[in-house]
Amino acid sequence: MIEREIKLSAWPAFTLPDLDGVADGARTARRETIDLDATYFDTPDLRLGRRGITLRHRRRGPRETWTLKLPAGASGLDGGLARDEIDVSAPAGDIPERLALLVAGHVRTQSLRKVARLMTVRRRTLVKDAEGMVLAEIDDDEVSVMAGGRVAARFREIEVEIAPDAEAEVAEAVIDRLRRAGAGPGGTLPKVARAVGPGFLEPPEGDVTPLPDDPTAADVIALAVRSSVARLLDHHAMAILGDDPEGVHQMRVATRRLRSDLRTFRPLLDRDVTDPLRRELKWLGEILGGVRDADVLTPRIADGATRTLEASDAPAVATVLDRLAADRGAAVVVLHESLGSDRYRRLLDALVALAVAPPVRRSASAPAVDVLPDLVARPWRHLRKAVGSSGDQPSGEELHEVRKRAKAARYAAEAVEPAIGKPARRAAKGAKAVQSVLGDHQDTVVAEEWFRSTMAAPGVAVSAAFVLGALTADERAERAELRSAWPAAWHKASQPKRWSWLP
Repeated sequence: MIEREIKLSAWPAFTLPDLDGVADGARTARRETIDLDATYFDTPDLRLGRRGITLRHRRRGPRETWTLKLPAGASGLDGGLARDEIDVSAPAGDIPERLALLVAGHVRTQSLRKVARLMTVRRRTLVKDAEGMVLAEIDDDEVSVMAGGRVAARFREIEVEIAPDAEAEVAEAVIDRLRRAGAGPGGTLPKVARAVGPGFLEPPEGDVTPLPDDPTAADVIALAVRSSVARLLDHHAMAILGDDPEGVHQMRVATRRLRSDLRTFRPLLDRDVTDPLRRELKWLGEILGGVRDADVLTPRIADGATRTLEASDAPAVATVLDRLAADRGAAVVVLHESLGSDRYRRLLDALVALAVAPPVRRSASAPAVDVLPDLVARPWRHLRKAVGSSGDQPSGEELHEVRKRAKAARYAAEAVEPAIGKPARRAAKGAKAVQSVLGDHQDTVVAEEWFRSTMAAPGVAVSAAFVLGALTADERAERAELRSAWPAAWHKASQPKRWSWLP
């Protein structure tokens, strides 16, 4: 569930104002007072909180619930925040396995411990529309911070949670009335932040910061590494939840970029540190690839069926998609096991350490504009060589090699773009176009390989085999078009003006 809320502070004598009419026909409904007893968990260095994540166990009468709240992007509310809320009904004690897995990327080899206990008296008010649908929930909370069985501090907070389908104007009207009644700004930090103190406000490990003026090569390396490590960590939970395929996709992109950047910047890095990490990143990328390939193939089958098959083939198409879903399910099991493994946790520890303090050589202290073009020239030469050796009628394997080389050149140019600027951006754009065309070409190859292996599997019905054959023909037709298109993309990408900044 996505929670959209705005927090306000309130003084002890604050009285909730009349909220009738904040929307057409809106009426308020008071609810009973609720007593809440919440214990929050984090690592000793508050890794979760520093990334806007909270994990708690809460008692409300006989009901006990574990709740994990993850940042969920923009709330659409002025001064508000949005969080993905995952609840698991379970008693205190061991953290539920599902929630532990969702935070494993941040906890890594550390352990979770109790960091705060808050006891809250909550007075809840609902704002409903003329049809009785809830538009907003206003929680007036009197919070006691507990320490050793005693009250260490008290504060009052007003939380306004807006229904997922409610208009932003409803929130604005509610907040306006509350502020006119005396409520003040509440910020976006969770309640637990007041209990644990300033450590909650520290930036996360390896925080991504802008380049300084006149950056060194080391500055650019740090930015590239930190950006990819942050992307990897930020999409860990999304990849496990599985509601959005972008989670797996972005984690895979992060692993590929890290491997590429560590290769590009290799002359400036301690390879005793970075080469083993590249090998481990390859392992992680392959695990993610098992799920990602199925995510890419699913819409291809659906689109291909729409183009080439009749409505009467729908049952057989459904059978094919069911088999692919089963393959994806097996890959998800492997993914979850891997993302909860000690091997993965150790890898992330090493990557965070890399982001905090990249193991650069002394030569990396030179100005970025003087050093980095030489490093990008190498993947660019490899790309030209791969294209030149592919001939007029390149094989699928040769085009796949060109695609990989184009991706390496693109990633290298993008990694140095913050320092080099427009010339690197133009080069990266050209390489990306080649990679895109040949990436689509490779997708047709992967699709056909899956179709062939599925047709050869025991128990495949004739109707499903027919569908797979038709889809194979469709993939081959698309592959032929892409073979014709990629030389034009290469011609444009290889214009000397795009790469004239290289030695």
